[in-house]
Amino acid sequence: MNGIIPFVILVLFSTNVFSSASDSNSAIDTGKPGDAGKVSRIVKLTQVDNMFLPAEVKVNEGETVRFVIKNGGNHKHEMLLGSMAELKQVAEMRRKYPDREHSEAYLMQLEPGEQKELIWQFTQAGTVDFACPLPGHFKKMHGTIIVEKK
Repeated sequence: MNGIIPFVILVLFSTNVFSSASDSNSAIDTGKPGDAGKVSRIVKLTQVDNMFLPAEVKVNEGETVRFVIKNGGNHKHEMLLGSMAELKQVAEMRRKYPDREHSEAYLMQLEPGEQKELIWQFTQAGTVDFACPLPGHFKKMHGTIIVEKK
């Protein structure tokens, strides 16, 4: 099950689902699902009811990281990787249609107390954002992954 989430994230972002055709060159390369055998380190992220801890993570270009995400809050939370523009679009859809079932497979959904893992390889230097796009969460629940050049 955990392998499906990174695969779908890769497919969605590699096809520029959130970008218009004229803006496809501005898509940020978020990386790709990583090989568990090539993980160089583990990064623990905790979701509380108004933030991610830590809210900033530094990784190296080419590095494969195992993210261990724990929902330490009292409410359901989600985690999504992408550019800030992409994350804002998803959050806006969540706000506009809060009662509609949102089944985007690329979102990591965590119930209170739940923990999940995501193995990710960062293939390009730059910045990758992450957030909880649920209504009322996005404004404060976001963070940045700084991918430093080798």
